[in-house]
Amino acid sequence: MIELHLPFPPSANRLWRRSGHTIHKSKTYTDWLRDAGWQVIAQKAGGIAGPYSLHIQAKRPDKRRRDIDNLIKPLNDLLVIVGAVDDDSHCEFVSARWVTTGDGVTVRIERAVAE
Repeated sequence: MIELHLPFPPSANRLWRRSGHTIHKSKTYTDWLRDAGWQVIAQKAGGIAGPYSLHIQAKRPDKRRRDIDNLIKPLNDLLVIVGAVDDDSHCEFVSARWVTTGDGVTVRIERAVAE
């Protein structure tokens, strides 16, 4: 099991931008990937190969309305980039919930249990 404490990611609605006919990662997203990636490295998390379950607990950063499912994509992308998981297509289960304590996001990755 791996547990990571991360800064709040940008919404999935803000990950990609268009410049003419070209679609690219937004500056907000690339900045978050860089900063959160360094935090993962500092936590010396290790990695899980193959199928995994992802559990997310997030504290709302402000009083704006937010959809919790918009956190899943950027967090899964980060886990691949830092090598915590092989491929986000191996994610077999996701749970996500808002919490009232803590700061940012806590992510727990576990090997998936075959059913």
